[in-house]
Amino acid sequence: MTAAKRRIGPVGTVVRVLVAAALLYLAGGADGLSWSVAWYDAALGLVALPGLTLLLGLAARRYAAHPLRFTGPVGHAVNCAVIVVLVVNPYTGAAAALFYAATVLVAASCGQPGCEVTVLSNWILRRDDQVGCPMFGPIDAAEALRRRQRPGRPLAARD
Repeated sequence: MTAAKRRIGPVGTVVRVLVAAALLYLAGGADGLSWSVAWYDAALGLVALPGLTLLLGLAARRYAAHPLRFTGPVGHAVNCAVIVVLVVNPYTGAAAALFYAATVLVAASCGQPGCEVTVLSNWILRRDDQVGCPMFGPIDAAEALRRRQRPGRPLAARD
């Protein structure tokens, strides 16, 4: 991330925190009041998957001078497919839920828009790579549009 200021609004922040809470609940087995995560799920979700995204960010930094944008329809579709494959797989489901919960919380605290999968590599490498995110993308776009519109001006005069 190149800028220190928050680029998401209050709705995007609250939605991210709620989604992270739901993912943490699902990662722990969602079996009532007990919450248990296997060590291998924690290792995969909190070490291996973030490490993989950091390696991808390093590759992006090496081969792309400008931030990557994979935010069109294909980017959204590929991201959805990866999420579904990781979450529904019984071997990676809990780990993926932990990974996405952690990165969604980091995105909420940093104020970074877009997909949570790039948040750690962007934060560590000071980049602004973006991947299409069907859940948070529309919320971020609506909040950005609202920030750009200045009250008190006629609609035709707005940028």
